[in-house]
Amino acid sequence: MRALRACVGALLALSGCAGWQSPGELVGARPRPGGGFVNTRQGHTLYVETRGEDTALPPVLLVHGFASNHEVWETLEPSLRATRRTLNVDLPGFGWSSRREGDYSPEALAGALAEVLDQARAPVVDVVAHSWGSAVALALALAHPQRVRRLVLVGAWVYDAQLPPFFRWARAPGVGEALFTGFYQERPGERFPQAFEDASGIPQELVDAIEESFRRPGTSRAALAAARGQCFLQLEGRYPSVRQPTLLVWGAQDRVARLRHGERLARELPDARLEVLQGVGHFPMLEAPGRTRSLVREFLGEGTP
Repeated sequence: MRALRACVGALLALSGCAGWQSPGELVGARPRPGGGFVNTRQGHTLYVETRGEDTALPPVLLVHGFASNHEVWETLEPSLRATRRTLNVDLPGFGWSSRREGDYSPEALAGALAEVLDQARAPVVDVVAHSWGSAVALALALAHPQRVRRLVLVGAWVYDAQLPPFFRWARAPGVGEALFTGFYQERPGERFPQAFEDASGIPQELVDAIEESFRRPGTSRAALAAARGQCFLQLEGRYPSVRQPTLLVWGAQDRVARLRHGERLARELPDARLEVLQGVGHFPMLEAPGRTRSLVREFLGEGTP
């Protein structure tokens, strides 16, 4: 017990060493063609890659999950930009976006995405989201129903019942700082593949990008703020009010967002269809890129724009 107390005490001492990014600090940012930054009224700076051209179909807004970034859509985004414009965003605290103090709840991040749409002159979009990004997408659809035509949610992380003990412990003052300072940045390149049923096809470039993003100033504190913002109970009670047609794409072997939560979400959303991919874990767009592309493109191309 003395050793455990000493360990916790050491982590609490270390927790003060992890600071936020300074205002305006975007360390080593390297925008690619189409990449740029959007400043929000909340003080965040979001990195957004805009590709493709405007067509009769609305643009597609791509939203990554927790501890991820925009590069997770590398296998899907090119096929979407062939027929429309794409907006591929790094949420606050991740990727090339800023890591600032503030509200990281799905509702607040949905507000930041609405500002991205304003600056991109995109009055209506289809939204494709993964994992925790699905909660942000649902919050956007609830707050701005007129701006979201269709939703695609991949391995959605949207329920209080999905939160692990680590996230619940992190809500306690001091404890969360200790946990995220001590463990969040520990070997991300090894932990990331654990979310896959078959990790052999993961692009090494993506693993490298995830690891690099973990080294940027403020990462642990922003991740802790995002974890503490995952208070889903009030938000999940509103899911039956989501009227947009929704495609749920789920890996049958997803050990992060269990299939039972996909089945629950399919029951609660009024106009939802659940597609389950066998032999796939938490990242269908990477583990089964062909099947995921076909499902998403078919769904988003249905009906009239």
